[in-house]
Amino acid sequence: MKKILHILLALALAFSLAACAGSQEEPQPAPEVPENASDPAEQVKLIAENRDLWLSTDPQQADLTQYAVADMDENGRLELISTVMEGTGRFSTTRFYEVSEDFSKLEPVEYDLDGAQSEADLGWTGSFRSYKGELGNFVVASDQMANGYAENYYYEDFFVLRDGVVNAGTISYCLVLAEDSNGDGEPELHAYYYASGDEEEELTPEAFARSADDFFGYAYDRYVMDLRWKQFDEAARKSEVDVPAGLADSWSGFGFRKSTQEFESLFVAPSSYYDELYENGEKAAITYGMESLPDYWTLQEISTELEARNAIEDGIDCHMIIGQDGMVSFSFNDPTDARSPIELEGMPLAMAEDGMGDPAESEDGEGNGADWMVVFSTEDGLNRFEATIGPDDGRLYVTWYWWSEEDPGADPVIEKMVFTNGVG
Repeated sequence: MKKILHILLALALAFSLAACAGSQEEPQPAPEVPENASDPAEQVKLIAENRDLWLSTDPQQADLTQYAVADMDENGRLELISTVMEGTGRFSTTRFYEVSEDFSKLEPVEYDLDGAQSEADLGWTGSFRSYKGELGNFVVASDQMANGYAENYYYEDFFVLRDGVVNAGTISYCLVLAEDSNGDGEPELHAYYYASGDEEEELTPEAFARSADDFFGYAYDRYVMDLRWKQFDEAARKSEVDVPAGLADSWSGFGFRKSTQEFESLFVAPSSYYDELYENGEKAAITYGMESLPDYWTLQEISTELEARNAIEDGIDCHMIIGQDGMVSFSFNDPTDARSPIELEGMPLAMAEDGMGDPAESEDGEGNGADWMVVFSTEDGLNRFEATIGPDDGRLYVTWYWWSEEDPGADPVIEKMVFTNGVG
């Protein structure tokens, strides 16, 4: 694995050059540290007081963003990590912040992704494999990238915080392609494994599984690093109590521990993830026929027991995208509907027989009559779509169930929606 050695050598060189550059400068007096400022409890309080720096207020991300307090480099200065994952391609955005050397403020930390394909998906889990050694405490995390169901990537990435910079890189990756190798018209999943993004160095599945161990070698000790993720809803974000309390609880869940059995269990074979992806995406595509399934649908009409409305005549702008990766996007803008506007993407569909939702609340009380379902939350309630494609007219029929957040025990509002295939 030549590129593995190159990455570690490059990191070592970067760290040593930074140290040399610092040694040529005039020694600076150590900053004055207020009494008790280094106390973790005081640092958590400082992080909470700087919430304007890190607490998301984006209406599309705020409720999805996760936060954790840590000390990944064990230098005594705490970090705040925020991460959010969106979209059908599993796109993650992560930010790091660290308490300053004088413990007076919280500062953004540079996130150098030069050695990685994209940002690792940290929010999937609260426990990570960690390798402690001379160059720092390296953390291994997976990064999953979906390009439809037919082309998917699973990266084994690392990141390390040292000298105020988070460096990231790729250890190895798995490429999964849906290919019809035997000519029977049914695509099969084929997995290919490579070292550190090098397509010339193909690995066996066994070599891929131990690639992180080979990457760091025996000079690095194995630990499990725990993060306790927290999410803050709108009420908590406005609270003077909930944010500090959540951060304190997050810090209490952070740590490094020795557990060989759990360390080894944290490696998840890509096949477990892609089997699920295949079930969601390919199963849906097979249901309707891969080539005949349109992915872009435009609302034609919407109705309740009392009235039926034409979308064009009543100025309702609504469309749905059913991706062949098993993900659904939905846009709804109705000037007369208080729930509007709704803009959501990356919602996984489930086949009706998978049992999502309460069958007793379906049209016939048994969950029948729908091919697939989507369940999602909006600011004002819980929603469920039950959908099928008309066998005669090819239109998409959706029953929309909505339970109000103010009275979730009440019967849902039920609306019938009819979509026609449109050009996206």
